[in-house]
Amino acid sequence: MVAFIFLFSGVSGLAADVTAQLPMDYWQMPLDAQGKAPPDWGENERSLNPKSCGECHPAKLDEWKTSLHSKAFSPGLVGQLITTFAGNPRSCMRCHAPLAEQTKAFKAALAQGLGHDKAAQGLAAAGNSCAGCHIRYNRRFGPPKAASGKTGQSDPTSPHGGVFRTPDFEKSAFCKVCHQFPPAWGAVNGKPLQNTYAEWQASPQAAKGIACQVCHMPNRKHLWRGIHDPETVKSGLTASIKAAPGKARFELLNSGVGHAFPTYVTPKVVMRAVALDAAGKPVKGTEVSYVIQRSVGSGSDGWYENFDTRLLPGKRAALEIPWGGATRARMWLDVYPDDFYANQVYPGLLEYLGGEARKLIVKADERADNSNFRLFETELTRPDRAPGDRR
Repeated sequence: MVAFIFLFSGVSGLAADVTAQLPMDYWQMPLDAQGKAPPDWGENERSLNPKSCGECHPAKLDEWKTSLHSKAFSPGLVGQLITTFAGNPRSCMRCHAPLAEQTKAFKAALAQGLGHDKAAQGLAAAGNSCAGCHIRYNRRFGPPKAASGKTGQSDPTSPHGGVFRTPDFEKSAFCKVCHQFPPAWGAVNGKPLQNTYAEWQASPQAAKGIACQVCHMPNRKHLWRGIHDPETVKSGLTASIKAAPGKARFELLNSGVGHAFPTYVTPKVVMRAVALDAAGKPVKGTEVSYVIQRSVGSGSDGWYENFDTRLLPGKRAALEIPWGGATRARMWLDVYPDDFYANQVYPGLLEYLGGEARKLIVKADERADNSNFRLFETELTRPDRAPGDRR
């Protein structure tokens, strides 16, 4: 039974808005099954399928479809769930497909030998969908009303019994359950593998009351853009690329990311520079680079950290290249959102997996390779020497 920490006063809803908080066990993982919906509810009211939610919330459905939340039950995940994690899929599904009903549907597919088949996965294929954040025991929860800021219980005679509105949906702690690994999962070099919420807590954004949702859900859009989106990445950084007489210099400042850049161990970001010849082609042997990453590995003794060069809020990294005999140079930033999977996880799995699992991992590996992008590419001219001057 849900342990509510707000008080109801008859059919009128909450006694006062100050009690408009989520149930204490709202994010108790794994989530419990919803149970039976009221018998007088229509099919869409009872449904946990995001398509049903889209009947009344089409804009939110369309936004969610473009997000990585909708793709959380990905080929790379499923390829592991039908092999490595087949005995305990819920350990991963708690965030990638958090509903108890999703685990039940996927286990049924596994039992039929169809865990790889999206059609057989049923509700699990929806990944991190509407119900995972908004429904508990068939009750609907959401943020304060956009126009008025009103909180509390809406009209209980409206579809699916109305919605309970609470400011909790606008707080960073709402995201914590999937974006901060708990202490019980251990730490690597003193830090959990996923430490985003703690990083945010120590940030200037937290001090100013700027929650995760401000950047990742602007104007309440269900987008959750992050490291895979060039514009989002670019908006959080300030690049300074300048030519001086003796060298060219590339500085990168974490000016707007409210946590380490990048957070988590999956991405790799590389600052690069190379001298150019008179035809504008790279001069072999002049390449320089600086890796921004939390590099980890695992062995018989568990996880270990190789290095952590990520940029905390307000911190910067610099890369310089001497001109030598060149009069031009190029500088840029390469972003590899799925580097850890592309270069460690998937190659390891492909060494021994076969059948449908292998097909899924191959597909995931291709997606990872295609997620890379480049930012801030700039060509510079040596200020103290004209092109063609070989002094």
